[in-house]
Amino acid sequence: MPDVLFFRFLNNIKTGKQPFPVTIIYGFNEFLGEKIIQAFSETFLEEKGEFNYRRYYFDSEYEDTSWEEIISEANTSSFFVRSRKLIIVTIREEKKIVPEKYDVQLLTTYLENPNPNAILVIYISLNATKDDFKQVKNQKINKLIKALSSSNCYTVNLDKISEIEVKSYIKRYLNERGLAITASALDKIFEIKEDDFISVLYQLPRLEIAEVQDKSIDSEDIDKIVTGVEAHSIWDLTDAIENEDPEKYLKILRYLFINGIKAALIIGTLVTHYNKIYIAKFLLKQNFPIPEIGRALGQHSYFLDKFIRTARNFSEERLQHILNMIYDLDYESKTSGEESARLSLQNFAFQVKLFSTAGSH
Repeated sequence: MPDVLFFRFLNNIKTGKQPFPVTIIYGFNEFLGEKIIQAFSETFLEEKGEFNYRRYYFDSEYEDTSWEEIISEANTSSFFVRSRKLIIVTIREEKKIVPEKYDVQLLTTYLENPNPNAILVIYISLNATKDDFKQVKNQKINKLIKALSSSNCYTVNLDKISEIEVKSYIKRYLNERGLAITASALDKIFEIKEDDFISVLYQLPRLEIAEVQDKSIDSEDIDKIVTGVEAHSIWDLTDAIENEDPEKYLKILRYLFINGIKAALIIGTLVTHYNKIYIAKFLLKQNFPIPEIGRALGQHSYFLDKFIRTARNFSEERLQHILNMIYDLDYESKTSGEESARLSLQNFAFQVKLFSTAGSH
C-alpha cells in the first residue's frame, strides 16, 4: 500500500470512520508521529488508561519485548470500552527495524485477520541525522514495509508535507483554540523560517499563547511572537540609515543578530521596505489617498505617517541607488553564506553615507 501523507492521515483519523488495524509511522521528522498517536488516542479511546493504552519499545533498555507478546496483547482487545486497545511499538534501534523471520510470519498472519478492536502502531523513532536516516530507510524501513505489505497495513511518511497543508493545519489548530490568523501572518512565518515547514510547526505553542488584539494574529504580531524581536527594530535600522548614524545602525544590527535573526531575513525585509517606499512615491504622485496607500502596502496605522514622510523626503536618485545596493546584498546573501552577508550588512550604512557625501560635492 502506498504511503499516506501526514496531514491527510491525521484528518482520516479524526473522522473516526475507518479502521486502522496496523500503521507504520516513519520519517526524519519523527516528532510528528506523536501527533498521530495523540489523534488515535483522542478519537478512539474514551478514557486513556493502562488497560487500553500500551507502549512497547524495541531498544537496548527493553530486551524482553517480543512481537509474540505484542500480537497476543492485540488479540485480547474486545468491543468493551476498557478492552479496546491502542498499542504503540516504538523502534529505537536500527537493527530492530526488520523483525526476525518467525516474527514476520506472526505479523503477516495477524494482518490477514486483524482484531477490529485493536489499533497497532509501529513507530520508528531513531536518533539519526537526515543523511543517515535516508540510508536506514533504503536499507531497513523499506524492507519492513515490503514484508508487511497488506490492505490492512497503512504506512505514513512524516517527511512529505507541503506549505499549503501546513498553513491549513495551523489555521485549523488555532481556530479550535479560539484564535484566528491572517494569510499575511502565515506568509510572514514562512518568510522568517525560510520555508522550513517543520520549524514552522514548532511555532504553534508560541502562537497559541500569544497575547493579541481581538484574538487575531496579524503579520505585525509575528516578529515579536516568532523571533522575540519587536517589528520596530527594522524601522530603527532604516532610521539609522536615513540619519547617517552608523554607530546606531551597527548597534541595532548586533541586537538583531544576537536574537537569532538571519542576515538574509534582514536583507529581505530591507528590500521589501525600500520597494514599498518606491511604490508609495509613485502612488503619491498619482494623488492616491494616504489611507489607501497604507492598506495597499500593508503599513500599520502606527507607522503610516512616518512611512509617508520618508517616502516624500526620498530623492528618486538616492532611492534607486539604495535599491541597487540592497539587490546586490540580497544576491550575495543567497550565494556567499551567512558570515559574508553579515559583513556586507555591516558595511551597508557606510556605503549609503559615502554615496550621500559624494552626491553633495
